[in-house]
Amino acid sequence: MANIRENVKDGKIVSYRFTACVGRDIRGKQIRKFATWTPPAGLSPSKERRAAERAAEDWEDGIRTEYQKEQEAKAQGIAYSLPPEKRRDDFIDFIQNTWIPLQVKSGNNKPTTVVFYMHTVNRITEYFKGYTLQAITPPDIQKFLIYLRTEYKSKNGNPLSAKSVRHIYGTLNLIFKYAEEQEMIAKNPMNKVPAPKKEKKPVDALTEEQAQDFFAAVNECEIDFKCMLYLLITTGIRRGECVGLKWSDIDEKNSTVTIQRGVSYTPESGIVVSTPKTANSIRTIPLIPTTLLLLREWKAKVQKDHPDTILVDAFIFPSKNDLFAARDPNSVTRRVKRFMRNNGLPDLSPHDLRHSCATLLLAQGADIKSVQNILGHADASTTLNFYVKSDLRQMRAATEKYAAAFNL
Repeated sequence: MANIRENVKDGKIVSYRFTACVGRDIRGKQIRKFATWTPPAGLSPSKERRAAERAAEDWEDGIRTEYQKEQEAKAQGIAYSLPPEKRRDDFIDFIQNTWIPLQVKSGNNKPTTVVFYMHTVNRITEYFKGYTLQAITPPDIQKFLIYLRTEYKSKNGNPLSAKSVRHIYGTLNLIFKYAEEQEMIAKNPMNKVPAPKKEKKPVDALTEEQAQDFFAAVNECEIDFKCMLYLLITTGIRRGECVGLKWSDIDEKNSTVTIQRGVSYTPESGIVVSTPKTANSIRTIPLIPTTLLLLREWKAKVQKDHPDTILVDAFIFPSKNDLFAARDPNSVTRRVKRFMRNNGLPDLSPHDLRHSCATLLLAQGADIKSVQNILGHADASTTLNFYVKSDLRQMRAATEKYAAAFNL
């Protein structure tokens, strides 16, 4: 007989979880099936329990019959698959033992992407424990998203940001899309769940006045860090792209730098050198004269310290003990933040210096397409949505040009 367990939330029974053994595998391990049953409203506790027992009995009869058909088909060498409407796959089991191994840990994702999905999935599995894949409805998902926005708190006691809720929504989209592709569900519930609204937050970036203070402070830094800061703020490269640079990526004749690799770090994988974030991230960016001069100065110092080393394949900003080993990109963040703090500048990260590069370029009249290509955005709309905004001074200049054009 199927095992019946109550799923309780806020002191009330919200559903029942059915578990049944339909057989054993070749190692003698039980093959178990799971289902979640939600009782109709208005039943007394005793009637609800009896209804759950009847539902569990009917469900168990159905899955045993289907399992028997599956075994008979297998014995005859015939492929057999339950129709979606008769499947009762445990949602958590599907995520952890099907979707993650085949879609997340398939070898096609970068280590940081794997960590991102593993972290995001935890919030999904916490909430949907006891649900079957086929039983989850659009209202169930909408209630989950409302819970994330209004009740959920992180370990630090903080609510989730709108961006995090959108990430979870996107992950659910991928999970159910894959289930639909594998014909495990008859209908994709995500098709009827609208995406959470984007929260527009101002980009953290240096103003023109702060940039003047920034460059003055940079002049007091050691040559290697001075080079790094100039690259971050004048080329807009990401921190992983910065520590992924090799001397062969610098074209002194044409005064350019080519971005063709990135470095990431996760506790599970350690430091990994791979391709940049996206295909559009592989790009060639012009270097301003000052940055090129600083790079030449830094290269001369490295060559002097390592006279017998050919630097072509060496990293520009290597690990502490090996010119040919990449450094942890997290060390760049720590160093940049310490620099900003010690010089009375805004508490910005390396990525904020990327934002600063974009906003300062646009403020000086750079066209959107050029900024898009410098940053490596796939779409100009990303550049527009993130960085194009006017302050009162720019708006006043625009209206003055308008007035001058018509002698107003």
